Amino acid sequence: MFILTCFLLFVATECSYVVINSKSSNVTFRYFDGIHGESDLHECEMNEACSVIHNRFWASSLTERLCRCRNGKECPWQWTKELGNTSVSLNNRSHIEFCISIAELDACTHTQEAIKIYGKSDRNNSYLIPQNATVNCICPESHYWRLQKYTYGNNDLITQTFKCVKKRMCYSYEFCGHIRSDLYSTYYRCTCPENHLCIFKDRERENVQELFYSGPAYKGYCLPF
Repeated sequence: MFILTCFLLFVATECSYVVINSKSSNVTFRYFDGIHGESDLHECEMNEACSVIHNRFWASSLTERLCRCRNGKECPWQWTKELGNTSVSLNNRSHIEFCISIAELDACTHTQEAIKIYGKSDRNNSYLIPQNATVNCICPESHYWRLQKYTYGNNDLITQTFKCVKKRMCYSYEFCGHIRSDLYSTYYRCTCPENHLCIFKDRERENVQELFYSGPAYKGYCLPF
């Protein structure tokens, strides 16, 4: 990847991941669990996510790298507002990216295992460090990812399975989604009425399990404006 070989500014290791910043392209790359760059990533399998891209407030976009595309193909790493044929929506400010088009996949059914993530827990057993994620169907933006199954294996290995669930209409002042305490992106559960926003009412947080995120979040409510 040209951006990684030519414009590395600094590397900092913290909490089992490596961060590489590029001011020239206004993007930050994050590598998990002992991975120090592109050459350390495993090759992506069919329908395996290669990156997760976050459109951060007040900072460069954040690209979390998961695997390396085959035959030198570049995994999408820049944030774009519109979803392409290699993208699916994660939440209101994040996309999941793939090496090749996944447009030929069927739309998810309400009983189907939509995506499966394999990873391991951190030292405090409070955060999932993803190692690979494979999608089985397309989850439309009118739906959201709901944790279906969470299993523990040997050597701190964890498997998460998510299903794709249609968002219903919320009522005023009703809980509408979890808001990440670090990126402030929202995992919606339902759609707020007109002239309402899904925002948190106070600074109280709770630990949540969302797709590609395990950690503290605020509870959002449909508040009129």
